[in-house]
Amino acid sequence: MQPQRQKLWFVYNAASAKVAKKGALLPQIAAQHNAVLRDVGDFSDVDTLVQDALTAKANHIVIEGGDGTVQGILTEFLRHEKARNLPIFTIVPGGNTNQVARNIGLTAATPQAVAKALGEEKTISHAPLLRIKDKALRKYYGFLFSSGALPQVTDYTKDKLHDRGIGGSLAVIGGILKGATGTGSITTPTHIKLDIDAAGLERLRGPHLGTIVTTLPGLMLKLDPFWGDGDRPLRVTYVAGEYQKLVRHVASLWLGNKTKDRSQDGMYSWTANSLKYRYKGPCVLDGELLDLSKGFKIRATRPIRFAK
Repeated sequence: MQPQRQKLWFVYNAASAKVAKKGALLPQIAAQHNAVLRDVGDFSDVDTLVQDALTAKANHIVIEGGDGTVQGILTEFLRHEKARNLPIFTIVPGGNTNQVARNIGLTAATPQAVAKALGEEKTISHAPLLRIKDKALRKYYGFLFSSGALPQVTDYTKDKLHDRGIGGSLAVIGGILKGATGTGSITTPTHIKLDIDAAGLERLRGPHLGTIVTTLPGLMLKLDPFWGDGDRPLRVTYVAGEYQKLVRHVASLWLGNKTKDRSQDGMYSWTANSLKYRYKGPCVLDGELLDLSKGFKIRATRPIRFAK
């Protein structure tokens, strides 16, 4: 039986931070791979782009851009098609932080890395995404969600550190440290009602500093702020409004201490099947602010395929 011929689509974002500074890789190599090349632009026509790719029965999509670009494109694919029927995706880093690419994509934007991901030597991984559905029945898909102070830290990182030319992991760590010190308005607690379907049902009520939720196996620079046990698809950390010793706990987690009980200082972590929020404060998904209605739920999708 003959192997299925690849129908390649190369999709890039010319406005992504790294691409805008250094230029996009995919336009340089699209012809040699006989790939359809599309710029996602300002995302105003992303719906048509995705419908065209699905109609053409593209079986491998290569995306070059940052985490927000990946989130926006994968969201549109999942709004149109079930996860089990989607093509293979390859993520080429092109943004400031590139969390998704670091975990399930390419480590470098090079012709050789792309060629390997398209060839017989590629490695296929299967990863679910977060599915966020609000009361208005809008759906969003991505890998890293946060509420409370972390979206405020994201704004600080973009507005203050990136504007000074500080990018990538250094900017995010700078934002986290600024938030962890508790100085200024970026760490204002916000009220939340949160139900967590974990080993049992956890009901959390009151002010919280923030939540962070992911399906990714790790985060940047070995700072992975999750220590919950269990084989459930969502990893969740919650910090109460009355927290203590946050900098000390962040440092401990950075050093890999995942067995310490931090509940006495207002920090909790679980693996979960689903989350139900009643909350109307700031929310961020893969670095992009979301406009969610007051109530929303988070689950994991079926795993989709990534090649590198």
